[in-house]
Amino acid sequence: MNKMQIQLFFVIFSLIFTQIPAYCQTTYSLYELTQLANIHAENIKIAEDDLYIAEQEKARALSVLIPRATSFGSMSEYKNDAMTTPDTLTLGVKLTQSFSLNGKELIALDVTKKSIEGKRFSLESIRSEYLLQVSQTYYNILSAQRYLEIAQSDVKRLTTHRDAVKEKLSVGNVTKTDLFRAEAELSRSLTERVKAENGVLQNKAALRNLVEIEEDYNLEKGNIENIEQYQSSLEDIQSYALKNRTEIKEAKKNLDIARKTVRFEKSDYWPTLSLEAGYKETDVSYEFRPRDVEYDTEDLYFTGELVFTLYDGGLRRAQIKQAIANQRKAANVLRLQKKAIILDAKISFLDHETAKSTLLNLQDELKSAQENFNAVQMQFKYGMADSIDIMDANTLLVTAQRRISDAEYTYYLSVLKILYTKGDLVQYFLNQG
Repeated sequence: MNKMQIQLFFVIFSLIFTQIPAYCQTTYSLYELTQLANIHAENIKIAEDDLYIAEQEKARALSVLIPRATSFGSMSEYKNDAMTTPDTLTLGVKLTQSFSLNGKELIALDVTKKSIEGKRFSLESIRSEYLLQVSQTYYNILSAQRYLEIAQSDVKRLTTHRDAVKEKLSVGNVTKTDLFRAEAELSRSLTERVKAENGVLQNKAALRNLVEIEEDYNLEKGNIENIEQYQSSLEDIQSYALKNRTEIKEAKKNLDIARKTVRFEKSDYWPTLSLEAGYKETDVSYEFRPRDVEYDTEDLYFTGELVFTLYDGGLRRAQIKQAIANQRKAANVLRLQKKAIILDAKISFLDHETAKSTLLNLQDELKSAQENFNAVQMQFKYGMADSIDIMDANTLLVTAQRRISDAEYTYYLSVLKILYTKGDLVQYFLNQG
């Protein structure tokens, strides 16, 4: 192998292996990204912990309804007065139970059950919001990548035009001003390409942060076609959202909890019954001369105690007032949630209709801009148009390409926003799997 062959080998070797990372990049669909987000998102983890804590509160409330079993023991031994004072050893077991006569403990258990349901709704709300954020970032990346493709095509067209102007200048068909203008436009296009490249990197970094992707990656566009023909009326969106949104369900559950809490606090005006049943054995011994005396006693007992609080310094009254205020607050929160969701439904519906209409109109605009550029380019070739006409036509084409790109991804995202507004976004991604 000669020197040239060796050099060629190393060139090919380096080219192959510098491209390996690109081929090794993982490609993610939107569904896969949502799964990663569901695993790694801190907000979702916090909501899951809140749900777990609520479940343990239920266990605590349930334990109050079960009698407590305990054992006890005591021993007394006297050294200085052993002849007249007995030594005693007492051992026993007992069951104790206390409860309010109006069922306060059952109310507490019911509150914990409803709290668990509320935390589940809260978890779903947070999960849905996070998935929408991931979806927005996903489409931002696709849009940025499309912007980069447009910028690259723009550079290619303007480079071709600059070269054509140079050729015409050499034969005197254009002026240096035309060349300067062409080079200036090419320079601007190169700058836009750099901006587009940075836009892709920035949006990919944002997504990497959301779903905790360490390596570089690519995105799959397979989900787009599944939502292109989405149809829904404003009335359907609003009525469905008011029934299905987890925020509404959570607010209703919190209002129910607040009402139960008022009953819970009022139960302090009822007496409390404490019951105790047990068994104990006592060994008694006297130290006498010439012999000791010992005997055992066994007792099976049952006691009951009824406690009624006559005065507590206004504590119960304050607790009830506080509970009633929380009930009013919960009712107001529910009303605000309903208003917000009705407004969200209207906004998402109008955004969707606007995006759909814009997309349809821009398709014709893009077609016209492309045909106009082709015609002007041909006219310039044969001296029927000047350089400014080419660059104006190119600007119209780039603008149309960017606008329709924005419209496409705005439309796709508007569908997901409607699903989010209706409370169906999580289910939508589950169905994608």
